[in-house]
Amino acid sequence: MRHLRALLPLAALVLVLAGCGAYAPPAPTISALEQRQTTVALDARPTLPPLPTSEATPTAPPLPTSAAKVDVLKTSDDDPRAMGSPSAPVTIYEFTDFECPFCQQFFEETRPQLIQQYVDTGVVRLIARDFPLIQIHPSAMIAAMAGQCAADQQMFWPMYEMLFATHQEEWGGVPKRDHDVMIDLAGRIGLDTAAFTSCLDNPDTQQAVLDEAESAGQLGVNSTPNFMINGQMIRGALPFSNFSTLIKQMTQQ
Repeated sequence: MRHLRALLPLAALVLVLAGCGAYAPPAPTISALEQRQTTVALDARPTLPPLPTSEATPTAPPLPTSAAKVDVLKTSDDDPRAMGSPSAPVTIYEFTDFECPFCQQFFEETRPQLIQQYVDTGVVRLIARDFPLIQIHPSAMIAAMAGQCAADQQMFWPMYEMLFATHQEEWGGVPKRDHDVMIDLAGRIGLDTAAFTSCLDNPDTQQAVLDEAESAGQLGVNSTPNFMINGQMIRGALPFSNFSTLIKQMTQQ
């Protein structure tokens, strides 16, 4: 029993370090892709790529191995999960998990500067997409669904910010409990809670999240946060300076 107690903190540490690994949708059987992604999740946290140099040439993302159910990169001028000018020279897709601590780090440390310096000035369009790591983050799915339901009422970004601001304080890790918390959060930001609840309880909403994550996986997304910047994939909660360097290269500023 004494040995068992000694092992418990170590097991908890392993789960924390694996916090934002790879995605695999629930299924009766485990596919080869799911096995690979789960291995990534349990082996280590996402590594940060080296800072791009002025001589570096952006690399294209891997080609999908099969047809995705949805086009995760499809957007429109009025996409409720996009902010910034549709004509911005740089487009950043953020693939996120609302329970991922590294996504929260990006939200707190990098995103405010990114918005102030580049989104608000018309240089960058920021687009959010779901990649919930449901094998290691039990409430990531219900949170992603809450975001999609808020988007239906053109209120995605207030919900996005509310989810990160309240995670581990008001919700997290208990989907059955967190379902009701999501409805409460929706009311706080002024959503029609009846319509929000109907959306949250609709199986089609969960399927939409799963389809989006599958499509992202086919593009090479395998952890969170991942970002696609004008077609170049970068991974991890990178500091603002990394984004700024890459944006300047792409806009020749």
